[in-house]
Amino acid sequence: MSFDRVLTLQQILKSENNFIAKKSEKILIEHAGKKVGEFLLKNFRSKKILFVSGTGNNGEDGKLASIYLNKNNQVSEVFEVNNLKKKKNLLFLFKDYDVVVDCIFGTGLNRKVDSFYKKIIDAINLSNKTIVSIDIPSGIECDTGKILGCVVNADLTLCMGFFKPAHFLIPGKKFCGEKKIIKLNLKIPKNIKPKIFLNSAKIFRYLPKFQIDTNKFDKGHVLVVGGEMAGASRMVALAARKIGCGLSTIGVLEKHLKFYNGVEVGTIVKIFNDSLLKQKDVLVVGPGLGRSYEKNMILDLIKKFKGAIIIDADAISIFKENKKLIYKVLSKKKNVILTPHAGEFFRLFKSKSRSKILECVHASKLINNTVLFKGNDTVVAFNNDNVWINDNAKKSLATAGSGDILCGLIAGLIAQKMNFKKAILTAIHFQGELSQIKNNLIAEDFIDSISKIFSRLKNNN
Repeated sequence: MSFDRVLTLQQILKSENNFIAKKSEKILIEHAGKKVGEFLLKNFRSKKILFVSGTGNNGEDGKLASIYLNKNNQVSEVFEVNNLKKKKNLLFLFKDYDVVVDCIFGTGLNRKVDSFYKKIIDAINLSNKTIVSIDIPSGIECDTGKILGCVVNADLTLCMGFFKPAHFLIPGKKFCGEKKIIKLNLKIPKNIKPKIFLNSAKIFRYLPKFQIDTNKFDKGHVLVVGGEMAGASRMVALAARKIGCGLSTIGVLEKHLKFYNGVEVGTIVKIFNDSLLKQKDVLVVGPGLGRSYEKNMILDLIKKFKGAIIIDADAISIFKENKKLIYKVLSKKKNVILTPHAGEFFRLFKSKSRSKILECVHASKLINNTVLFKGNDTVVAFNNDNVWINDNAKKSLATAGSGDILCGLIAGLIAQKMNFKKAILTAIHFQGELSQIKNNLIAEDFIDSISKIFSRLKNNN
């Protein structure tokens, strides 16, 4: 199954250079300009369109698109930024137009936007017109999504040829609006690393299916190590069962047993001992763990457990002073996934790059396993240089317990013998779908809505 690819700046340049070597840069730019013009003609027919054009190839795309529109009786005009330096009232320039097309900077911007360009960008944002950006909103760094001083706040971004990291990484994605691919005659270069893919609902095709004679043991057993914050581990155990696993058990120290009196019917709670590790498919350690567990105990669990392991929250932070130790232990294991948010990530991994993608790849290599770097722009790096970005999460996921639910969804799918990689990607996108359900505000709402997503998927098949 094919998924949309995301290319870094260097990968894009390689693709373009391969095209130019066979044909020419002129043909590439002409083709891009025509494609932009065709899109605008189709979607903004009868609208007056103004292009604000820079000096590079992005600006040339805009100029050629304008020529195409005028040839097809669509009113359009180009304002070149160099000719605007003497204009005092930039806002006045936009008053006779319906659509403003931003083609000031392209993907190669790597410096802070200066004061003159800032005035232009501010005027575009204040124009109260529909704003379309070509390739990437001006002011965003392509590979990182960082804002370089100021940025065009687009309603629509026409992504030329391929998606770029900035289309999906915070904060850049906030300014892209709706994203549309403009197909060009460009090919993905061979043997590029990392290979970046966009996660999508296509992944739901791999959800596990069972026959009528299936029993609960066939659907797997998840073990959660519980601590003093019982709500988190309970959330993991419940989400795992909601997504379909047959059994979930919470193992706790005897001193923590008192916190689990109100555990959900169907969730097993037992005092922890090594025998609990037997006949379990997935181990989840970290959510609600607290600081009562010793590092050596956590390490011992990780070493002894034979199935897939999900490490989150306190089980990550506890090793902030012993990074090399946990790297060494994890690098000898298979099917381990770390699920840190930004704070936990940087406690365990030293930042090597401005790019969330490259940071995640580096971390994955250090532990020779999978790292899921959470956020509205969740990035997953597998230890084979394959990286996935998820883009369907809404702001409602910014609530206590959402990370615990994600752990439960991943664990529940893996327990059902789903492929490790596909289970992770499915769980992330599934959680994103939960965030899109109206009035889902707290973690308990998301748990209750899991069945709604399943119902929706069945109705669409």
